[in-house]
Amino acid sequence: MRIARPTLLVASLVAVTAGGGLVYGWSSSVQTPAPSIADVAAIDPAAGPAPAPVAVAASAAPAPVDAAAPRAPVARSAPETLAGQVDRLSRSADPVDAFAAYKLVTACLWARDHEAWMDHHVSPGDRALLPTTATACGDIASDQIQSRLRWLERAALAGVHHAATAMAREGPDGLGLASERDVDAPQNAAFAERLAAAYDAGVRTCDAESLENRENAYESGNGVAPDRARALSYWVAYVECRKRLDGTPADILGNGDSVTQRVGMTLSVEQVAAAVSAGEQMAREARPLPGDL
Repeated sequence: MRIARPTLLVASLVAVTAGGGLVYGWSSSVQTPAPSIADVAAIDPAAGPAPAPVAVAASAAPAPVDAAAPRAPVARSAPETLAGQVDRLSRSADPVDAFAAYKLVTACLWARDHEAWMDHHVSPGDRALLPTTATACGDIASDQIQSRLRWLERAALAGVHHAATAMAREGPDGLGLASERDVDAPQNAAFAERLAAAYDAGVRTCDAESLENRENAYESGNGVAPDRARALSYWVAYVECRKRLDGTPADILGNGDSVTQRVGMTLSVEQVAAAVSAGEQMAREARPLPGDL
């Protein structure tokens, strides 16, 4: 009787499996795994089909980004209004900002007070180049206008350039002074004291206008005792600071300088030399505030 080859192979495998103990006893280092159902099925179709492989779930790939898809609009902050700008500058601890707030409000007042005058005295072509009430004032509030002198004085007492001159021009009530003599009026004594302190602060920051005012005051005796030597020192510091701010070296003062000649005509050579040295030292020690012009 002929045995089919697949059947013979299956029988042989069964015999080997049955005798596995004998083979293991012969060599413990050789281990033959039992045939799987799939192996048997490959040999004998009657053994049944092999189990289906288990599918491994793959991680979901990110969805592609559509470049043409519309994007959400980016929110943009509204532009700062004039009132907002004045409020921000006036609340700053920097006195330079306080002076900037004062100038914005003052520009509004100037445009408002001169609007009718400009309409009658300025040609339409030139009128378009000048600020109007609408452009200079915007939404500036009345309380901001009323606070402008307080901001100005804070800047002047800190030595912000041009602030002391603006403080003198405004006067104690913002109505202006007719002349420098008004500063010496009894009712303006407190204001005159604060203004002198503002000029002294400007001297320490190399404000040319404050230095020029001190030179004139000590030469003429306006509000202070006349002192020509001290006036000459302020004049030297004035020249030095002007040259420093302009970025050019200072000229050496000599007899050809009219102010030096006028102020020093009653001083000895030694006094002139000492006054010039003091003025140069004053200018060297002066420190403009950061961000000031």
